[in-house]
Amino acid sequence: MDKIEEKILEQALKHTAHVEVIYEEGETRSVSFENNKLKYINTKSVRGVGLRVIKDGRIGFSCTTDFRKPEKLVANALESAEFGQIAMFDFPPQNNYPQVTVFDRDVIDFPIEKCVRIGKEAIERALAVDSSYECSAGIGKGHGKQRLLNSKGLDITIESTSLGIGIEILHIKGQSLLSIGEGESSKRLATDLNKHVDKALNDLKLAKKEVKLKTGDYPVVVTAKAMDIFLSTFEAGCNGKLLQKGASPLTNRLGEKIIDARVSIYDDATIDFADMSYPVDSEGVPARRTPLFEKGVLINYIFDLQTAGIMKTQSTGNGNRGFSSQPSPGYSNIIVETGDMPFDSMVKDIKCGILVDQVLGGGQSNVLAGEFSVNIDLGYLIENGEIIGRVKDCMIAGNVFDLFNNIVAIGDRAEWHGSTKVPPFYFKSVNVAGNAD
Repeated sequence: MDKIEEKILEQALKHTAHVEVIYEEGETRSVSFENNKLKYINTKSVRGVGLRVIKDGRIGFSCTTDFRKPEKLVANALESAEFGQIAMFDFPPQNNYPQVTVFDRDVIDFPIEKCVRIGKEAIERALAVDSSYECSAGIGKGHGKQRLLNSKGLDITIESTSLGIGIEILHIKGQSLLSIGEGESSKRLATDLNKHVDKALNDLKLAKKEVKLKTGDYPVVVTAKAMDIFLSTFEAGCNGKLLQKGASPLTNRLGEKIIDARVSIYDDATIDFADMSYPVDSEGVPARRTPLFEKGVLINYIFDLQTAGIMKTQSTGNGNRGFSSQPSPGYSNIIVETGDMPFDSMVKDIKCGILVDQVLGGGQSNVLAGEFSVNIDLGYLIENGEIIGRVKDCMIAGNVFDLFNNIVAIGDRAEWHGSTKVPPFYFKSVNVAGNAD
């Protein structure tokens, strides 16, 4: 036993029969541009280990990046167990895990010099349209290894890669300021930054004309890019930790129809190369596809081992953590099923309404209750099926549960934005605080 994680497991087993060790190492390299110029090229490495024990029925935990004294790590974990939470679980044994591809050698081999070139070319493409634009761009790639061992014989190692690219274009016109960001992230190589530049440039073109809007209730189309803020209420409500605390508005509502029957939402860690995919969670529980809502009906909550034990149920494979923290329930990839209406048809269907593509900040006054009041960062007025111009200094407000029972249509194509894959939504009526009053 010459590896640090194995030494720690061996030493801890001398004091208790219930031990888990998580080891992580990784490196990220990133290129960043600001104000149209290269700002830095950065390399960051991390290597650490976390130890979780169950001693006399209580959980103890310790972590370190200093591997010189593994006995100190063990002593700290055992000492913390004296004051730890009562363990409502046992560590899982080795299991059968789904085949999920999370490693792409091309990410590691892709030269950082090419990342610099891609960033420069993207900015040049934007400035060729308007030299007054101020552009920021970023390309980051990483790879890492996680090994999980426990006293039940579990020993699994996962190697993974990550890559993110994006650009932000800032346009200042008098007192008007508009920043549009586009990009993508996944576990496989993606180098086409130009398509994101073109999307941002097209949005800027549509936003050139600014229009006034009276306060009122309007039909609203929300693009996939802006849907996260509305989905966050459902994600919070289905989190087992909030359920345990009695804070979820969805407590004791399994099997109940909550939202429109056309809406199905899943948590899915088994999608090859997706941003938050994995074959096994950070506690050794196999990854799975968990339906949260099916046809509007609440089907599941998500749990880690401890929260599931407290709630007298089973882990859903959502134990989320790094080496420096204990697990808690966390989502992998959120997938919303598509509908049957093309995005262009949504716009054409509206006589007078709003298209929302970006919002400012979180904006929600009470996420759990579903209440939202959020500034429209990038939104457009639609008249007679045509985008007329940008609406600024406007807000949308309402309740997410009401909103998702007030759907005209769901888009027939979904887009990835980070770890969320969602189509655009067409809502019948949303309260809009206008700028013409």
